[in-house]
Amino acid sequence: MGRDECIVILRKYEISTDGIDGYYTGYPLIRALTDVVPAATPSQVWDLAQELARTRQSIRHGINPRTLFDERWDDFTLCMRLDGIGLAVDDYGREIGPFVPIEPTIEGAHPVEDDLSRELRLSQLSGGDEILRLIDDSAIAFLGGDNNGCLNNARVALETTGKSIGRELLPPGSTLSSKWGEVLIALREAGLISQDQEKGLAGVYRFVSPGSHVPVGFTESEFARLGRTLALSCTYFLVKKWNGTRRRDS
Repeated sequence: MGRDECIVILRKYEISTDGIDGYYTGYPLIRALTDVVPAATPSQVWDLAQELARTRQSIRHGINPRTLFDERWDDFTLCMRLDGIGLAVDDYGREIGPFVPIEPTIEGAHPVEDDLSRELRLSQLSGGDEILRLIDDSAIAFLGGDNNGCLNNARVALETTGKSIGRELLPPGSTLSSKWGEVLIALREAGLISQDQEKGLAGVYRFVSPGSHVPVGFTESEFARLGRTLALSCTYFLVKKWNGTRRRDS
C-alpha cells in the first residue's frame, strides 16, 4: 500500500501517523511503519488487522504480480495461527475473514508463549537460553511449513526444561537419566510434581514425539500447532512450579 493509503487507514483507528505523514520526514514508508505500528495499542492493531482481512482482495487487486501479496499474506496468517487466531471460514471451509480465535482463549490473557518466556528469564535455569532458542526455532519451523521440525523443537524444549530442573533438584554429584520417563520420576520424587501430573506430562511428550499420527479431522499444520501449544503449556507448567519452589525456599 502507498503512503497516502497507509495514512488514511491508520488515522481511521487513531494510530499516530506523525512518523509517515508528509514527505518532509525522509523516512522510507516501511521503516516508518515499523515505528508507528508497535506504538499503537493492542486494540488498535487488532482493528487494523481486521480491516486488512476484510479488504484483502481489493488490496491484492492493486498489486502486480499478485504473488507479491499472496506470499506476504500467507506468512501473516501463519503468524496469527501461532497465537491461536485464524480467518473465519464458511460452510464449505473457505476462508472469508475476519480473524477469529481458533482455539479456546481467555480475553485479556497473555499467550502462553509470552508467559513462558518471562518465567524462563526469572528461573535462572542453566538451560534457559537454549529453551528460548528451541521455542523460537519451533515457531520458525512452523512458519516455514516444517511441521515435524515445529513439533520436535517444542518437544525438546519441554525435555530440556525437565532435565534442567531435575539437575537443580538432585543432590550434588548425582546423575540424571537421559530418559524422559526417568526424569519425570526424579521430579516427582523430589516433590516438584504429583503422580497425576507425571502421567499428564508423559502423555503430552508421547503426543508430540516422532511417529505420532495426525488425528482424523486435522491437517498437519493444525496438528503441529496444537502439539506445539500443548508442549509449551507443559513447559510453562514446569518452569512456573520451579520458580514457585525457589521463592518458597528463599
